[in-house]
Amino acid sequence: MNDLTLQQLVLRLIAYVFIAGIHGLAVAAAAVALGDQGPRHDGRLRLSPLAHMDIIGTAAGVLFSIGWIRPIAVDPAELRPGRIGLAIIVAAGAVATLLGAVALRLVRPLLLPLLPDTASVTAFAVIEIIGELSVWFALINVLPLPPLTGGLLLIAAAPAQGKIIGRIAPYAGLALAAVAATGVFVKALGPGFRILRGLVLGG
Repeated sequence: MNDLTLQQLVLRLIAYVFIAGIHGLAVAAAAVALGDQGPRHDGRLRLSPLAHMDIIGTAAGVLFSIGWIRPIAVDPAELRPGRIGLAIIVAAGAVATLLGAVALRLVRPLLLPLLPDTASVTAFAVIEIIGELSVWFALINVLPLPPLTGGLLLIAAAPAQGKIIGRIAPYAGLALAAVAATGVFVKALGPGFRILRGLVLGG
């Protein structure tokens, strides 16, 4: 991991607040749209980042680029498409995360000229960091590992183990953060990140 200054850490935290809100709402909305009203009753069907942020997932994301939100409970038995609905939900979360970054890139040329110089520089940096971390977030969270959103794919493959997967998610989060700290994920997924970044953000 590159050395991070206090300013970079703050900007990355701001980025993760944005990403958590977009990703969490998208996952919850996809589940509700497919028939499971659980996320609505759990208070997850909202844009507020506070409803979705996970302390360990946010810290790992800010420090190591490998982050996640608090898992959203989805019952595959309630989904109209059945277990395939879980894959749709995972994909919806990833796509929404990337689209959020793209939307900011599109409004940036309109927004920055309206801001004072210092604010304009800060806004540019935040949007850049959101773009980078959004690509990492989308890429990581399709992996079938708890507590990542992609952990829903494990439930799709083994629905009988859903409760067990849910119970181990907090401990899996600690293990995932420890592995992320070694840089293994960034190194292994670096090629995929560069390809996805080029496709989504260009350059």
